[in-house]
Amino acid sequence: MTDVLLLSAADLEEALDFMSVLHVLGEAFHAERKGLWDTPRRIAARTPAGGLLAMPCGGGAPQGLGAKLVSTFPGNPALGRPSVSGLYVLFDPVCGTPLCVMDGAYLTLIRTAAVSALVTRVLARLNAETLGVLGAGVQAESHVRAIALVRPITRVVMWARRKDQAEGLIASLRTRADLCHVTSWAVAAEPAEAAGCDVVVTATGATEPVLCGRWLNRAAHLNAIGTHTRNTREIDTEAVTRASILVVETADTLLEAGDLQLAEDEAGGVLARVTTLGALLDPSAPSSGFGERGAISIFKSCGVAFEDLAVAALALTRAQERALGVRFSFS
Repeated sequence: MTDVLLLSAADLEEALDFMSVLHVLGEAFHAERKGLWDTPRRIAARTPAGGLLAMPCGGGAPQGLGAKLVSTFPGNPALGRPSVSGLYVLFDPVCGTPLCVMDGAYLTLIRTAAVSALVTRVLARLNAETLGVLGAGVQAESHVRAIALVRPITRVVMWARRKDQAEGLIASLRTRADLCHVTSWAVAAEPAEAAGCDVVVTATGATEPVLCGRWLNRAAHLNAIGTHTRNTREIDTEAVTRASILVVETADTLLEAGDLQLAEDEAGGVLARVTTLGALLDPSAPSSGFGERGAISIFKSCGVAFEDLAVAALALTRAQERALGVRFSFS
């Protein structure tokens, strides 16, 4: 019989906090820099309504082994269903026995926001106080919470195609104790208002640009997290060409970064300027103050499997310490 722990989204929310996730992700990118992960490129199977992604990974320090199955169905919110669902399975890296099955959607949610916060902590101005968010879904919520931990955010400006959705999310965020230092909340009538902030997040389902480069202030840091295919993007070519610093998670994720790939097609000279997050976090690299020199920076997030594995391993450890989840057995 094999004994497996099952962790729900509620269990993960209790087990994980942003600062701990930030720490393990920083360690994960250092391990990636050293070549310690075995991370095949993800594969996808699609239907007309959406798709299923498979993201296996092994290695690291300490050793881990796991895989995520995550579905993305953009039309689901109109049906009252989440657009992203999934499962993560952890295995024993020594004998291959399944150890834990956990909610993949929450795992994706917290690690995506935490990676953006990790980059924001390095690239955004130290005194960045305004946060602009394009999009009002679950990633918008988690990004506000995560970024407010690494910069002294006092004002949040949110834009979404559905104004009522942005208003509802802001009403919810206002009540959070961890955001009590945010004293100003606004729903933008136009995306340009949100894009003019010190730190900007694009977390939309758009496949064509919703953010124009001319809207960015001269020292803005932008996290573009809403797309992960070669032919889709949220930001236009001008945004990319205005940026002095372009960052992706890994060389493989650059292949999926449509925001950068399409800008390369249209303007050229883009891909040669891109650095990876592992290189950015290298101890020999400058650690802060990029924005102080008036540089626009862009982080293009596509997601990579070792991020999920690192956070899943942390979740299992925390769950075991706190006796979370339920166990089931199979032969």
